[in-house]
Amino acid sequence: MPSPALPPVTPSPPPGPLYARYWDLRGVCHGWRPAGTRDWLLLYGERGAFTVRPVRGHALQPADPQAFTGGPGDIIIYRPGTPQDYGQHRRDARWRHIWVHWLPRPEVTDWLREWPELWPGVHHVHVHSTHRAPILRELVLTDTALNGRHPHREQLALNALERALLLIAQYVATHHTPAGATPSATAPHLHPHTQRIERAARLLAGDLTQTPALEDLARQHGLSRSRFAALFTQHIGHTPRRYQELQRLARARDLLLYTNQDVQHIAEQLGFSTPFYFSLRFRGHYGHSPRHFRQRARRDAA
Repeated sequence: MPSPALPPVTPSPPPGPLYARYWDLRGVCHGWRPAGTRDWLLLYGERGAFTVRPVRGHALQPADPQAFTGGPGDIIIYRPGTPQDYGQHRRDARWRHIWVHWLPRPEVTDWLREWPELWPGVHHVHVHSTHRAPILRELVLTDTALNGRHPHREQLALNALERALLLIAQYVATHHTPAGATPSATAPHLHPHTQRIERAARLLAGDLTQTPALEDLARQHGLSRSRFAALFTQHIGHTPRRYQELQRLARARDLLLYTNQDVQHIAEQLGFSTPFYFSLRFRGHYGHSPRHFRQRARRDAA
């Protein structure tokens, strides 16, 4: 029997710390990314049924016995690089859901440790109806804040998302009985080097003025240079150098929004070699020079 034709790969949001949408769809909604994404993806089902399928190679598995069908209160998280195949349970059905692509802070990944997995890299929690309202409220706020006009909308959205994740972590610790999961599926499938990689990420994010050599980082965490680089990229979603640069750019954005520090001082304290190089990297990520970004934010807030 011939394999079903492969759909086009679903586009991912552009690189950035956070993207979210609250969708109420009827018709075809299918996410197909056989190579996954470089960020984390959260799906929260509010209404209607949806199906999540394992991806084996680059082939669709429409009748896979391991496929999971979720509904209201089911939450799925894909780790970076995990193949994605999800969508409505029926093609013509209504599916109201929230999706969030984001780059979590290193400590946030600790909150996800107790989440069971449907299969490696795909976490699942089912929240009982009596506990959904505060979680849904924070996830909706993530979308409305991020897509609003407030000058600090990204920070407001990220705070709302992290509040939702804390509520879910609290629920997992005290109530969780996963829908449709077997006992073997509830045990975390953490890579044995996960803790080392997350310590390395915290080290890079904790001191943005220094850029340690990859060899030194690998040696500190008991790994070869090539093994460390491969594991870091697999687990975090970026190379160590790129990850630290994203942390620097996010911190620079905060300093531009919330302080009056000049561009040269911000560049120096965040480890950029020159103000020109800082401006070049900032523009490449946010689409504006640091000065224009600050001026625009203050003009929008006026």
